[in-house]
Amino acid sequence: MKRFFTQHLGLKLFSLAVATTLWFLISGAHELTTAITVPVQYRNIPTHLELGSNLVEEVRLIVRGPSPLLSRISNSPAPVVLDLSRVRREGVTTFTIQRADVDLPAGVVLERAFPSQVQIRTERREVKDVLVIPVFENVPYGYRVESWSATPPRLPLSGPASRLGSIGSVRTDPIDLKAHGGGQEILTTAFAGDPHLHFLASPQVKVRCTLSPAPEARKQPKRKEKR
Repeated sequence: MKRFFTQHLGLKLFSLAVATTLWFLISGAHELTTAITVPVQYRNIPTHLELGSNLVEEVRLIVRGPSPLLSRISNSPAPVVLDLSRVRREGVTTFTIQRADVDLPAGVVLERAFPSQVQIRTERREVKDVLVIPVFENVPYGYRVESWSATPPRLPLSGPASRLGSIGSVRTDPIDLKAHGGGQEILTTAFAGDPHLHFLASPQVKVRCTLSPAPEARKQPKRKEKR
């Protein structure tokens, strides 16, 4: 037993001195109140629901505690984490920001948050196969696009039911036919067109088109220049 206390005695005394110094620094520090802005994170989002566009991205916290601890959390603020596991169906759910939602060090008190409550609107998530329509530009003079095909011809699109209901097709990035010509296979990307919608598969598609001579344009008579 005696050997346990005397073994590495210098290292133990040094650790004790460091711990004592830190305790005095924290306990003797002035208690202050400050405001910090922190991000809001959402976890355990139900797979059958989509979050609405009214998401709160950050909140302002009024915290109180020893100045060394406040300086630390000001330089590296912990996010507010809201758990959505209790949300079972679409609609509006209100969350009140509490001390348990923020990872603050012991000795720091959460006075209040601005806003103190966050309302989250959720919608039913749907999946829909939509038609892919290529967009062509710079068609060579005297020609027109007679036919085209896209592979895959349809893509699965996911998102809130209210956003997805009116979507029947998506368009690709413009394909420059002056650079590619007709007959060859061209790799391009489909664009969802709505930030709330996303593809469940790769949005890259292969497009092949056929060009044919366009009907001759009527020649406009030349105007006589006035002398």
